[in-house]
Amino acid sequence: MRPVRARGWAIVLLLGTVGSCGEGEQGPTGTVVDDELPSSFNPGDPPPETGEQFHLMFDGVDDRVLIPWDASFPTDVFTVSARIRLMPPSGRAAIIARGEDDDSFNLSWQLYVKSGGFLEVMLEASNEDNYCYPNNDCVPQGVCNSNDMFVADGTWRHVAITRDAGATLVFYVDGVEQARCEGTGIPSFNNRQFLSVGATHGQIGPLPPGGKEPPIWFFPGEIDDPAMWSRSLSASEIQAVHATGVDVSSSALRGYWNLNEGQGQTVFDRSPESNHGYRGADPATDAADPAWVP
Repeated sequence: MRPVRARGWAIVLLLGTVGSCGEGEQGPTGTVVDDELPSSFNPGDPPPETGEQFHLMFDGVDDRVLIPWDASFPTDVFTVSARIRLMPPSGRAAIIARGEDDDSFNLSWQLYVKSGGFLEVMLEASNEDNYCYPNNDCVPQGVCNSNDMFVADGTWRHVAITRDAGATLVFYVDGVEQARCEGTGIPSFNNRQFLSVGATHGQIGPLPPGGKEPPIWFFPGEIDDPAMWSRSLSASEIQAVHATGVDVSSSALRGYWNLNEGQGQTVFDRSPESNHGYRGADPATDAADPAWVP
């Protein structure tokens, strides 16, 4: 997203100033950058499932999960889903995101909860236009109809969005369609940023030479079963995911992190793509590690 302009998306400067198009949130100082694969990351093969159930608790301060970029990440046609539990956040709280790239300054898509507890998605085109749905209150593009998008009531909610080749974006909450947007903006393909869970990446204003997009929009709550596909799932498929969970044999599944490890740093991808990630800012233990919760 360069140069600075009024239509840029709502995030913060490194010093915490408020951006446009909504609330601003302050990122941590001295942030560790996230878009270079640490040489120490060697996840190996996923361990066998034990039947134990875990998920991750995020502190809303700096916790995140990072999945190194891979060409299998979907861009313009996709489905993303997760189970979440939180109370209304004070600012935006990212669930799963392909945030801003350090070189192109483009994000692709990010699913988040707004202050007040309402579900929203942001897309960014390669020309740096930002589209915020279903309110369509950033750069207007397309037409939306929506119902109740409130998801931050302190109970477990299943959330999902799909975008098809016809540019239709559909929101589901607990398996039920709650919003539909036709003629949406096209997400940028010019993005090699890490996928993030519990945060996204970005900054308004130019980066210094060699600068990195900082992590922001930290999620204050619990996340389980984040997943993504490189196709738009049907309503019946979303209902099945809500009711019985992700089918690891489902076509075009590009990432499924059931978060059942319960220990260690590695977050294993159970899809055929093996897009494994890790807790925190680094494969080693650090302060940005979300907590394992049974």
